Amino acid sequence: MGVWLRGRKPASEHSIVAWEQEHELVLPALYKELLSVHDGGLLAKNHFAVSEPTSYGLADAEIYTLAGLAELQMAIPQEDDVDLPGRQVYFHRDGDRYIGLDYQTDAPRVIYVDFETLQTLVVAESFAAFMDSLYFSPFPVESVPSYPLVKVEQMLALANVAKTLQILELLEDCEDKSWYLARIDGLLHSEESPYQQIGVTLLENQIFYFRRKLDESRVTAMLEWLESQHIWPEKIAELRKEWED
Repeated sequence: MGVWLRGRKPASEHSIVAWEQEHELVLPALYKELLSVHDGGLLAKNHFAVSEPTSYGLADAEIYTLAGLAELQMAIPQEDDVDLPGRQVYFHRDGDRYIGLDYQTDAPRVIYVDFETLQTLVVAESFAAFMDSLYFSPFPVESVPSYPLVKVEQMLALANVAKTLQILELLEDCEDKSWYLARIDGLLHSEESPYQQIGVTLLENQIFYFRRKLDESRVTAMLEWLESQHIWPEKIAELRKEWED
C-alpha cells in the first residue's frame, strides 16, 4: 500500500525552498519528497503505535491526512497550556490532538500532543521512522456518525461500493449538506455504474427526506447533469418531478 490515497497537485521545489527560508527550518527529506507528489492529502495508512494510552485507545493513535505547505501549523492557540521547548511544526490535526515535528535538534522527532488532556508523547525519532511505522486497520463503520468528516473521507477513499453506500446512509442526516452533496456528486460522476446508481439512491433519499436543508441550485445542477448523461432516465424523471413539486 502506498503513502497517498489522493491529494492536491505537487508542491514545487521552489515553493518548498521558499517555505523553509521563510520559517528558517528544514523539513525532513521524506516530507519534501511526499510534497513533491501531493501538496497534502489523504493517507492510505491510518494508525501508529503509542507508548501509553491516548484518547484514541490503549495501543495506538490515528492519522488521516498529511498537511501541505500552506496547512503546516507553527502556532497553536492552546500551546501555552503545554510547555514544549524548541519549535514545533504540526502536520496533522484532529480536534485538540496534533501530530508534528519537534525541532529541539536539527533532526526533528515526531510528537503527538493532546491539548485537551495535556498529553505529549514522542512517537518516532524521525519523520521517516514515523511514516515507516504507520499501518492500516479499518475503522468500525457503525460508529461513522461520531467521526470527524476527514476520517470519513479516508474511509470512503478506501471503500468498495457496498461500504460506500453503508457509510453514506449512516450519514444521511449529516448537518453539513454541502459536504454530503459533494460526496454524492462525486459518485454520480464516477465512471463505474454501480457508484452512479448508489449516488442516485442517496440523492433520492436527500430529496425525499431532507429537501428543506438542500442547496436548490446544487441539486438542480445535479439533476440536469444526470439528465444530460441519460443515467437511469425513468428514476431521474421521478426525482425531477419530486424536486419541483
